[in-house]
Order: sequence, then C-alpha cells, then structure tokens
Amino acid sequence: MAREAIRAATDRRRSALAASMVLAVAVLAAYGAPPTTTAIAIGTSVHDGAWSFVSEPALDPAAIRVLSPPVATTEVSGATTVGDQPRQTAGYIFLAPIKNYDNRAPFLGAPGPEIIEADGVPVWEHPLGEPIRVGSARYESVAMDFHPATYAGQPVLVWWEGYITPDGFGRGTWEIVNDHYQAVGLVNAPAGFELDFHDIQITPAGTAYIIANRTLPLNLTCCGGPANGHIYDQELVEVEIKTGRVLWTWDPLQHIRLHESEVAPPAEGPWDPYHLNSISFTSAGNLIVSARDTSAVYWINRRSSHDNGQILATLGGEHSTFTLGPGAHFAWQHDVLQQHGDEISLFDDEAVPAEAKQSRGLLLALNFAHHTATVVHEYLLPKPALTGSQGSVELLPDGNVFVGWGQLPLFSEYSAAGALLYEGELPGADESYRASDASWIGLPTTEPALAVEGGTERATLYASWNGATQVRSWQALAGPRPNALTAIGSGVPRQGYETTLQTTNRGPYYAAQALSSSGHVLGTSPAVTVVGKAARSRRLVASLGP
Repeated sequence: MAREAIRAATDRRRSALAASMVLAVAVLAAYGAPPTTTAIAIGTSVHDGAWSFVSEPALDPAAIRVLSPPVATTEVSGATTVGDQPRQTAGYIFLAPIKNYDNRAPFLGAPGPEIIEADGVPVWEHPLGEPIRVGSARYESVAMDFHPATYAGQPVLVWWEGYITPDGFGRGTWEIVNDHYQAVGLVNAPAGFELDFHDIQITPAGTAYIIANRTLPLNLTCCGGPANGHIYDQELVEVEIKTGRVLWTWDPLQHIRLHESEVAPPAEGPWDPYHLNSISFTSAGNLIVSARDTSAVYWINRRSSHDNGQILATLGGEHSTFTLGPGAHFAWQHDVLQQHGDEISLFDDEAVPAEAKQSRGLLLALNFAHHTATVVHEYLLPKPALTGSQGSVELLPDGNVFVGWGQLPLFSEYSAAGALLYEGELPGADESYRASDASWIGLPTTEPALAVEGGTERATLYASWNGATQVRSWQALAGPRPNALTAIGSGVPRQGYETTLQTTNRGPYYAAQALSSSGHVLGTSPAVTVVGKAARSRRLVASLGP
C-alpha cells in the first residue's frame, strides 16, 4: 500500500461518511424518524487495547495503531470518526498477534490470525487462546506465520496453530482454509517429530516443505558440551498435503558441522545448534534455507538426483562461499527469500546477542560467478532498535517493501529505495512473528451477524460479517414476524468492521442485508428481536468447517 493508496482510501472514507450523512437527512425527510447511520468512532470501540463489537462479542482482535502516515479523521457530532471502504488493490495486512514474553506488559486482545485494513480496522479474526494441556502443564493456543498462499490453484490462507514450548519451539499443525474460510488442508507432524511454526512453503504439486523437530542424544564434547548431551534435530521435510506422505527429508546434522553454530551448548537441556527458520526456492527449483544459529543461508540441491541434498553455496556464517561487501554482514537472520534475478531479501535481526545497533530489512545482490554479495537497499526504523527474534521482509508487486519487525510490535512499508511510507504498531506486549501485505477476497459462507438494542421508541442495529471483503453497504429490515420483514429506507455505507443503524420502526423483528457495490444482496442475518437490552444473532464466529 503506497502513500497514494492511503490518501485515496482516506478520500473514499470521507466520501462514504459524507454520503451516509446525506442519506440520513434524506431518509429523515421521507420517514420522519428514520434509520440513521453512526460511523465507527476510533477509540469508542476499543477497550484495553482490543476491538470489541456488539454484534460479534466472541471476537477480540488486537487494536492496531497507525503511526505514519496518520489516518485522516473527521469530526462528527463531537466524535473523531473515520469512514470505511474495503481495500482490494492495495491489499490487506495479515498478522498473528502473540505475547512477547520478554515484555511484562499484558497481552491485549486474543491470539489468532487477523486480517486488518491499512488504518487498523479488522476484517477477519479467528480467535484462539484456549489452554492446551500437556501433562501437568498448560499452554495457550496461538497462531504463527499467518499469510495468504496458493493451494491446488486456489487462493488460501495458511497459519500454524498450536503452542510454543518454553525453549521457543512450536508443537502444532499447519491449517489451510479457502476464501470461504473453510478447511481445505491440514499438515501434521511426521511420525517421530513435532511440527515447528517457522515456515511452510506450498508447491504447485500439492506438497509442502515444512520444518520438523525431534530430540536426539549426541556426544557434544566437540563443542564444549557433555558426552551424554542432546540436540534439537531440525529436519526439512517435503510432505504430500492430502495424504501426509513424506517425500523427502534433509537433516542439517548430516551437512553442517556442529562447531559452525554460534550458540554454545547449554549447561542443561537440549542444544539448538542450527535453528532453521525459513525456506524458499531458487528459479532452478533448488532450496534456500536459513539457519539462525549459524547466521548463515544455505543453497541446497533439490533438482538433481546426483548429490541431492548437498549444499551448493553458503552465504554468511563461518564458511561463507561469498565475500560480503560493505554493509552486507548480517546475523541471527530470518525470512530469507529469493527475489528477481540473483537478489535475496532477508530480515537482519543482529540480536541476540547484539552484533549491530539496529535490525533492518535487507536486499542483497549475489554474484555467483565472482562469489560476492552486495547491498542493494536496507530498510530501517526511524529510531534504531534491535529485534531479538523473528521478523519478515516482503517485496510487493508495486516495488515497495513491507517489513514485519518480529519481536518489536511494528510493521512498516517502504519505497523500493528505502523511504518509509507507512508504519503500524501492535498494542501492549503483542508481537507478530511475521507480517505481510497482500490482496484478498473473503467470501464467508456463514450468515452476517446482527445485534439489536433499544426500547419502545428507537432500535439500534449493529451489523457485521467476519471476513467478508465485498460488503459496501448494509440494508436494515424490520417487520412484525421473522418471515415478514421489509426494507427500511436505503442501504447505508459500510463503516468499519461493524456498522450501526438506528430506526424508530418498532419491528419487533429486525435483520440486516450485506450489499455489494452494485446493490446485490451478499447475505442476510438471522431475524432477531429486542429482548431486554439487546438481542444477537446466534452465529458469531466464522466456522473453519465446510
């Protein structure tokens, strides 16, 4: 999303808000005491750092704060408000907030996959957080590495779901849902392994490359450890998604010497000498794998049967086959991806322990003939800071670069040359392993949600539809029976996640229709009536089932 896209979105929001005000006046003249629209008030729908919605009380998405550029606002009846227009061309932002355990502040909202618009307004959330019991221990269920992808030729959303162990590894599964938010794939751990969250790459052949962990006994005296030591053996595994059949494995223990690790064996517990954390492909179909704890990136032969699995080249670390030019040194890196030509992008953590004064996004040009690596661009925060773990770098179709700052609660967008265009911040002690920006069309099969509050003179309707990106307006319905409802006035422009409508129509039954830009009915909520303070539709959270 470039700066121009933000300005255009702001203009559309102002137009939508103005249109809703004009519509309110017109309906007032026609009906006397009409349904009216109240725009989303930034702040009034946020409690303790998380959004809350009358129509979707089960949702609790973290409230994202936009730092630069600020979202333009409009004063309406004394409240600072902003209208809404779904963003399709510039993209949505994909996050999976989790607790930063190095930060004593409380986690805010619910963990789980979350799609937001550029101004931080939620589009979809799948809340997690229920405890997972493992023996006598209890862990919070979380999501990691939430991103859009393609599976079987169709757009999907992918995330890892499970729990994080105290040593920083994951035990869970990879979830794959389609544009209806229905489950279409599930990747479990191979036998004898735990399935880690650090990366997944889905191929056009319907396979997935994943990182699986197991603990192995090993003599570690070579590296200053005990003779009866243990290591975390991380293996790169290709599995067939439909069947779970293992097609190929690669074990760094067979190819990278233990003494290349920059992390010493611990006095107690298993050693993590490699810490694989990203997978990508070269244009020739070989693999690029990042190992955080050797501060190195490895090119692995996957295309030819001869020497299949052998390391073809190494960037960084103790035995780099490339000479790093000025500024090209990196340490404890994440998210190494092949880009156009022989360029790669990566997130350069530089900590922990610190080897520089700031983390950065980094774009490097590789010359395989002369074995050199040079800096193309770096992407920095306005105030230098170090990310102790995690992070991501994404090159967008328009040439801009989107950076997720991992353990720092930030994400930002830059021009190709490195100028900061946009910055957002997660609340409290929240962080997101990665962050991405991409287009998405969500078509939930669930019904829209509706809550109604009111008394004898006026009813207030709260309408929303978790994950629906095509809604442009809402139409209120009312009538004497659930099966005898008629439209009240005209459609009201959508205003953020939840749209508020007011009417003096006494119903006593109400419903809301979600309308497309052409006025087509996309979905209708169940009919509800006012019972006491409020009545709500039954279906509150989008299902992952068919």
